[in-house]
This record gives sequence, structure tokens and C-alpha cells, in this order.
Amino acid sequence: MCSKLSIVKVNFIVSFILACSFQLSAQSYNFTNYSLKDGLPQSQVTAIYQARDRTLWLGTFGGVSNFDGKEFISYGKADGLGSNAVNSIVEDNQNQVYFGTESGINILKKRKIGTLFSGKSVSHLFKDQQGYIWGVSEHKLFRIEKGKPVFYSIAGKYINAISADQYGNLYAVVAERGIYLLKNNRWVIYQELPAALNALSIRKVLFDKKIKNKFYLLTNRNGIYVVEDGKIKPFFKNKAIDTYYAIAQDSKGNIWIGSEKGAYLVHENGSFVYFNADNGLSDNQVEEIFSDAENNIWISCFSDGIYKYEGDSFIRYHKFKGQNVAYPISGIAADKNNNLWFGTYNKGIFKYDGNHVTNINHPAFKNNKIYFVYADKAKNIWISTYGNGVWKYDGNKFWQVLKPERYDNSSIAEDSEGGIWINGLKSSVYLKDGKTKKIAGFEGYSSCIFPFPLSKDSVLLGTSKGVMLIRDKKIDKAFQIRSIQDAHVLTIIKHGSNLVFATLGDGIITWNLQTKASKRYVIANGLNSNDIYSLVIDNNNNLWAGTGRGINKLTYNRAEQRYEVFRDQPLVVECNQNAIINYKNNILVGTTEGLVRCQTALPAENKKSPFIHFQCINLFHKNDRSKDVCIDLNQEKKGFYKLDYSQNHIAISFKGVYLTNPLSVLYRYKLIGVDNDFSKPVPNTEIEYSAIKPGSYTFQVYAVANGQQSNIEQFSFTIVPPIYDTVLFKIVAFLVLIFLIWLIFYLIFKTREQKKHRFEKLKQKEQEKIRKQTAEDFHDDIGNKLTRINVLSEILDKKVAGSEKELKELIRLIRENAGLLYTGTKDILWALDPHSDNLFEILVHIKNFGIDLFQNTGVDFKMEGVLAKYEKLHLSMEFNRNLTLIFKEMLNNVLKHANAKQVLIMVIETDHDTINILTTDDGQGFDLESVERGRGLNNIQTRCKRIKSTFQISSVKGKGTTTTISTRITVTK
Repeated sequence: MCSKLSIVKVNFIVSFILACSFQLSAQSYNFTNYSLKDGLPQSQVTAIYQARDRTLWLGTFGGVSNFDGKEFISYGKADGLGSNAVNSIVEDNQNQVYFGTESGINILKKRKIGTLFSGKSVSHLFKDQQGYIWGVSEHKLFRIEKGKPVFYSIAGKYINAISADQYGNLYAVVAERGIYLLKNNRWVIYQELPAALNALSIRKVLFDKKIKNKFYLLTNRNGIYVVEDGKIKPFFKNKAIDTYYAIAQDSKGNIWIGSEKGAYLVHENGSFVYFNADNGLSDNQVEEIFSDAENNIWISCFSDGIYKYEGDSFIRYHKFKGQNVAYPISGIAADKNNNLWFGTYNKGIFKYDGNHVTNINHPAFKNNKIYFVYADKAKNIWISTYGNGVWKYDGNKFWQVLKPERYDNSSIAEDSEGGIWINGLKSSVYLKDGKTKKIAGFEGYSSCIFPFPLSKDSVLLGTSKGVMLIRDKKIDKAFQIRSIQDAHVLTIIKHGSNLVFATLGDGIITWNLQTKASKRYVIANGLNSNDIYSLVIDNNNNLWAGTGRGINKLTYNRAEQRYEVFRDQPLVVECNQNAIINYKNNILVGTTEGLVRCQTALPAENKKSPFIHFQCINLFHKNDRSKDVCIDLNQEKKGFYKLDYSQNHIAISFKGVYLTNPLSVLYRYKLIGVDNDFSKPVPNTEIEYSAIKPGSYTFQVYAVANGQQSNIEQFSFTIVPPIYDTVLFKIVAFLVLIFLIWLIFYLIFKTREQKKHRFEKLKQKEQEKIRKQTAEDFHDDIGNKLTRINVLSEILDKKVAGSEKELKELIRLIRENAGLLYTGTKDILWALDPHSDNLFEILVHIKNFGIDLFQNTGVDFKMEGVLAKYEKLHLSMEFNRNLTLIFKEMLNNVLKHANAKQVLIMVIETDHDTINILTTDDGQGFDLESVERGRGLNNIQTRCKRIKSTFQISSVKGKGTTTTISTRITVTK
């Protein structure tokens, strides 16, 4: 079963000295140990491998474990391993991890372990430049092809080991032959070895990281050999070493060697350091040494788990020349001769002169409790002791300055005028020129004092209730700093334009002297603890803080006007109040376990950045939990993901690996499309977004640690909107809505139109009925009377004698007018009759009129194109009347003025489904430009406009005249 256990570091931080001014009887080194109690599945680590995500894979006799610096995730036989004894580990180009065990090869793919082959022990696994996995099983070389091992032979000899250089070239150690190189898929001899060396058992080959064509050979019992440009020579051998197990090279080019008892660090000049239980490592067998991508050195010790070498940035002193000084340090100061004075809580005071450490044998101090050790501007040493008051040392002698009172004095400071301020628990004493003055009456308990640059004799008093201002030897009750109010202030220091307050439980609080702005720094900002006991500034203007859980370095970022906390120190120790000093460009800190030195001028190193990768992208379905999905970007190809609108709740899990100092890793992230900028640094390793609107997004995240920024990982995705939320759908919906609105209005208007049409039709029928009735009545009444008049006029004409010519003429006129009136009456009756309201009837009526008009006149009249289908073209009475009158006027004009012999009317259908009526005569014609238009032509044009028709005339003298009336009547097919 995969176990996931949080680890707690065990720090073996012991004394180590590099500067010549510090000479110790024993040198100790800084290591961090990870073992069973931290989550390691078994204490014997046999293989160490670093994956591309920067995590470590650790092979043990109890399975394999993945370690990110904070926790272990372990796999064993119950999870699918063929054997819990893991000898070798490698990762392929598809992020699959192979484990060579005592019984074959297993592979971890998508968090599940499978088996490639079983039955034989696999001792080495490496990947070549083409991505193939090579291994050694029972001294036989194989390559994994299509998921199966294919064995290869090199000169028919045993293969002792395989290895790779920094370029990915693969090499094999062939017994009795030498070193072979895999080149163009063929194994070729790379380095022949002498018979003496061939006879030795070569366990490992290490290629130099800095020098090409240089490598080291680790033999079983005969030490280390170096090969450079084909020349072989011994490199390191020690009589104390029986068997050599491991070899590695650090970033400085030094060689680390593992033996059956501890490890050796061999420098380029041949000098070496031996690491064992006496100086921080272990006396047990070193199985493996590994240099990771961040230049950390990892050492596996038999039954002790693994150690990480932490370097020498912190040194703890516990012995000087055999003198035990591993006591709680209460104060540190340097006198005018640069001798170092440090007080303890139970063993009095010590002086270090650069060669010797002396416990001051004075009755006031011997085995007594020391509250502070202080050096004034003249480098005189001031000492406060339990029950013995305050003493002063001027370089020659000690004398008592203040006698003991009810409460002992715990802090001291010197102002700009040379006055000394010494604090008790409830009062402060001012000393100058042999005179003393006591100031009391403040709230809380006094803990520190600091010369305040407000005036020459003003000081700030740090208490358990904040800070008080003492001015002119009186407490200024009007003065207050709100951000410090009620804080327990332990130390005050001025750094640039800031006053820096160390507090108990409230971290570090800064107060700008110019802007009066305050800022607070706590664990969330990188401090090891919120209890700050001491502050000091180094030669590089960095601020150092002694806390309840170690020492922090802070640098001031002027651009952002705030401090940045470095969390690259593994030392966990409780510091003491006001026990700190900048001494010879080193920071010395008094702790509950002795004196600690912090190096401020460490050699410049190529610091590696943390590495970040996604663990899982969880997509939560809006309605159905069974449809939740987890995307593993480490196993799947990275790309642009399309998500359904119901998958708009996303949780993104990531991990930043920084093995140098895993606790210092913070994260900054943003979701492009939602966030404008990266977030503030946070420790969260999972970010959740819910109810994300449809659109395209890119999530970006990176890790920061110790001022270093990792790679930026990103995940791009698009949330596809539902169909009802797409632009196309909205356009279609809008168009449908417009159509429905149009349809509603259309139906309304159509209904109204239909009603109107029905009404008009009824009205028309009624009119037709009235017209028909009128025509019948007119015909029966007026027609009969006109006929009667005509008959009576004929009778009268017969009775009048022929001699009565005037009467005869009068009777003729009556009869003629009656006839004309009857003819006109027939036209009216024809127009009134509804059966005449179609084009066919109109044309027939015009034709009949023309025949009657030109009868017995010598004019040949014809009309062509009158078709029966025109009966379907129903026209209004207005159209009927005007068209008839137009042709009566035209034909009368032809008869009266044209002197024509032939008149032709043609009805022609055009391509545009309209009708043109042409009237042509062969009369005398006229000049259109010179002729004066009479009333007849004007009437014709006026009537044409009424019926929405056009009238055109063309005439040539002596060749006749043609008129064209173009109607806008649509022809029904």
C-alpha cells in the first residue's frame, strides 16, 4: 500500500570552524537526517535517483519511496513490486519509473505498478541518449525493447556496471576488457584498462562534471582511480577503509566517497575530511552518495536512513580547547582588544582571546547567572549578574556600578550623550558622570532600552505593554506608536529609516521614522517563529534575527519598501534575548544550547531554483459527482483542453520541489482571464476556482524560495458555453424574436387588411349591385324616354310641311341630340355595369367605339391583340372610365386632324408583364416641337397619370403618328 507520511527534520548541527580566529578542538558539520520516524519505509537506502520533477526516488530493502523534501510516498510488494529489495531506479522519456529489484523489473505508470519481467536480480538501470532503458542482470547486459528485456553480449564477458556521463552517453564496465561506449547503437571500446586494474572489481564509474574525458573508477577494495585523456593513475586510497561503496562529485568538483564506516570528502588538492558519528554523520556503512540538481549531497547510511549535507553557514560551538561552553548564552560583547565576552545563565562569564577560552574566576560571576554582557562606545564591558548588581570592566579591573535591588537588571544602552541607561523590571536608571537618576511609573515590565533619535537624551523603553518614550528623564505619556501598542517588545534597533521592534508573539514590527507607516512580519512571511529575541545588522546591511526556532536573515527591498526573509537555514534552536553581535564579519548568536556563528560572507554559489510541476487537475461536474475527472498532466500530453460548461469548478494541485530547503517554498499563481496579476506568495499547493464563466483561460503558477523563482507551469483550457449561451444561438434567437415580432405585426396588419379587403369587397359588391341596379334603372327609364323623344321627333317631322325648313331643321337637331344623348347614355350604362370592369371588356368597348367612329368615313380601322385572358384582369371603374375616354379623345383627334386612311390599335404584352397599347395612323403627321399642344393632348396625359400609366407620342410629317400607352397592369398567367 502507498503510504504518505509527513516528515520532521532531525538536525545534527554541530560545531565547525573555517575562520582562523576561531580554533576548536573538534570540527563538526551540518547534516539533516531522514529516517523511519520521518516516513522512510526502511532504514537501509540502496539506491537514490532524481526524477525530472526533482523529487528523489529512494530504493530500500523495504520497497521504494518518493521524497519531495517534505513527505514520503512509498510503494512495496503489496502495491505490485516483485521484491521489496530495490537496487536501481531510472525514469524514461514518458515519465514512467523503472525499479530494478532482486526479482526483476517493475514499472510505475499512472500511479500503478506493473511488472516487465521477473525471476532475476537487476543491479543497474540507465537510460541512453535515444531514450532506451539499459540494465544489468546477473552480469548480463540487456535493453528493454517493446516492454521486454533483450540481452546483448560485449566480447562474451561479464558486465560489472553501466554508467552515463553528463551528456547522456552510456558506458559499460566489461570484465577483463575495459570501458565500452554505446555509439550509433554499437558498443565500442572507449578505454582499455591495465591487467592489474582489470583484475580488480570495479563497482562504479563516475564522470567528471567539469572536465571532459575525465572519469573516476571506484574499486571494491583498492580505492579510487582517475582516468584523464586516457591516462590512468591512483586518486584516493586510505588504509582505514576496507571496502569502497559509493562515489559522487559535488558542484565544487570535490569527490565524495562512501566506505564501510562513514564518508570522505576529497578536495582537488588531495586533502580530505572524514565524516562519521563524531562530527555529525554516522559510523555506519555508506551505501550511496548522490548529488542532486540543486547541488545538495545526499548520503545513505546503513540502518540510519539518508543524510543531507547542509554546508557550513551555521556553526555551533560546544568546546574551545577542551573547555565546555555548550551552555545557554545570555549576552555577547567584544572589548577594545577584540576579545569576545559571553555570559551564560548558569556558568558565569567567559572570555575568548583568539587562542584560549577562560571562565572568569570572580566571586560576582563564578557559576552565577548573567543577565547581559554589553560593550559601550569606549569598549568597556558591562555585566549584570544575579543578586550582585551591575559591574563594569575597563580592561584592567572590575568594579560594581549598581548594587543589587529587589529586581535584577536585564538590559542596557548608551545614548548619544554618553549616558548609560540600565533597566530593571519596573524602573530605569540613568548614569552619567558618577550621578544616577531613577525613572519609574511606566506600564508593564521593562525588557529593553534604545536611544531614540528624537533628541539627545531621549530613549525608547520596550515593555510588555509596548514602548514608552523617556524625554528629559521623564516619561512622555503623550507619545505612542499605535502598531506597537500592547505588544511585548524585547529588542529595538534602527535599520535605515526604520525602527525595528522584536516582539514576543507578534513577530517583527517596523515603524518608518519618516512616513510613520508600520509593517509586520510573522511566520507567514518566512520567519521561523513569531517570538523574536535579538536583532543585529551585518556588514552587508542585512538584518539578522534570533527567533524561538532558529535564525533568520532579512534583506530590505527598496523597490517594494519591505523586508524579504531568507529561509535557507535548517538550524532549529531557541535564541536568547539581546545575545547577538556582529563580530569579524560573522554573526554570533547566543542560544539555549550554546554559541552559534552565522557566516555572512559565504562563497558565491550557483544557486538552483525550485522546480514546480502539476500533480492533478480536478474537474468537478456541476450536477453529477460520478462525472468528476482528474487530469494528470505528467502522464498526458500538455495541450489546450476543452471543457464542458458543466465542468466549470476546477481544483488545480501542484507541487514545488526544493530539496535545499523545502519549508521555504511559497507559490504565486494567477488565472489569466480572471486575475490581473500573480497572487502574493502563499504556501497553498492547491487552488480552487468555482463557477467559472465560459471562455478561454490559462492558469499559471511558479514557486519562490530564498529569492529564487522556479519555472512557470501553465494549464490552458476553454470552457465551452452551453448552446443557449453561444453567439450563434443568440443571433438565431434574436432573429427568431425579430421574426416573431414581425410575424405578429404582419398577422395583425394582415388581419386588418383582410378585414378591410372583406369590407372593400362587400362595399364593392354593394357598389356593383347599386351600379347594376342604376344601369338597369337608367336604361329602363332614361333610355325609354330618349327613345320616345326620338320617335316623337320623327312623327313631328312627318307632320310638318316641307316648306317649314326652320322647323324641319329644328326637329332634326332634336332627333340628332337625342341620338347622341342615347349613345352617351349607352357609354354611361356600359361603365356602370360591373361586367365591364376588366381589361377585355374595355378593349372590346374601345374597338367597338373605333368601328362606329370610323364607319362610313373612308378610314380603315383595326384593333389587334385583344385576348380573352384579359377578362381575368379586373379593373376599377375609375381605370375603366379614364382609359375609355383617353382612346375616344385620341380616335376623335385622328378622325378630325390626321386625314388618315388607316388606323391600327395593337395590344402588346411586354417582358415585364405589363401591357402597351399602340395607336398608329398613316395620316399627315406633325412636328412635335413646333405644334401647339391642345387641350386634348393635355387631357390624355392627365388621365394617364390618374391610372398610373405612361403616355408617349411620336409623329413625323407626312408619315403618320404613333401613340403608346404603357399600363402598369400585371398580366395574370
